[in-house]
Amino acid sequence: MNETRKILIVEGSGRGFLSHYSHALALGLHEAGHQVRLVTAPCDELSDWRVPFERHATLRSGLSGWRDLVSQTRAFAPEIIHFQWLSDPISAAFFVRWAQGRGAAVLYTPHNLLPHRGRWMTMPLFRRLYGVFDRIIVRDEAMRWAANEMLDVDLDRMSMAPGSPNIIAHPTAPRSRPSEIPRRDEGEVRAVHFGHGCTRKGLAPMLDALARTDCPPNLHLVLAGSGVTTGIAPQLLDAARRRVRVSVINRYLAPAEVGGLFHEADLITMPYAKLCRSPILDLAAAFRLPVLRTHRVEATQFAEGQHGITIRHGDFADYARELANLARAPGRLHAMQRALRSGPDFMSDMTALARRHDEIYDQSLDVMPVSPVGAVAHHHPLVVGE
Repeated sequence: MNETRKILIVEGSGRGFLSHYSHALALGLHEAGHQVRLVTAPCDELSDWRVPFERHATLRSGLSGWRDLVSQTRAFAPEIIHFQWLSDPISAAFFVRWAQGRGAAVLYTPHNLLPHRGRWMTMPLFRRLYGVFDRIIVRDEAMRWAANEMLDVDLDRMSMAPGSPNIIAHPTAPRSRPSEIPRRDEGEVRAVHFGHGCTRKGLAPMLDALARTDCPPNLHLVLAGSGVTTGIAPQLLDAARRRVRVSVINRYLAPAEVGGLFHEADLITMPYAKLCRSPILDLAAAFRLPVLRTHRVEATQFAEGQHGITIRHGDFADYARELANLARAPGRLHAMQRALRSGPDFMSDMTALARRHDEIYDQSLDVMPVSPVGAVAHHHPLVVGE
């Protein structure tokens, strides 16, 4: 095992995929023997999940957050500081230089290269910020290419760390069924459309196509997420309901509810019009759920017929027919689920991610690795706090 290190992971949102990924990474590094401190936002949605590593939900936005991070760095004296998301390139650059002056290596994983808002205006500032970090960690080859092409990040300053285990899929993570949906019926095929509402996610044309499709009675479509029915006319939802059973959970779901929702699902629907690499695809894979997607949903790894089925964008009639056919012949879904379960499980994915990060941290500190981290992992269960 490599030398034990003090690693400070910084994730400022406290919610959603970034929080779940950061918790999984922190847990994996902790179980590999490192001393880990996770600093996250006061709104940390996993605050009632007791974890075996140190966690501080104190990182507010603005100047107070940077002051807190300076205080955390002084108190913890980390060798590695690893940011998971940044929206203030100016303050971040000052902090990185300060931390490097104290002897810490500072790394960044840009889950998005630029913020969603003002991305083109802030690009020159982020281009400079990317040049300040000791190393940039990217999750796939497309991100590596884009960082080099758009932000002039040298290829030899980037490292690849594929995989995105989600802490919600941990085998002992709490799960609860959202109150809006009942227990599964016998023979039910439950398809879930999940996430924040957005007209470019293709829900309206999918419902319109379903309203014109002969759907089997066992098909149950669950629409879940904050504003999930944004842009959906009530008449369209009513028309779809005359053909297929539809349940709506129009709110933000707590992590345990997301776990319960995915645990009881058979299929995830992603009829997207927008081109994206959605973390929902990673979450589906974590729960070993096949995905019915359009080709606009990009994936680092997607074996057709195993990870799911791809429909050409715009052909919503074909999309609706395929969804109905999968409900009529659930054996196809079961075969895909079995194939997904035959792959690495959450614990293996988490250990592999931690091992890869440990190699990258060694590179950043110019230390040659002695032996692979995680050869002997001592897994600690997650339990709900008081």
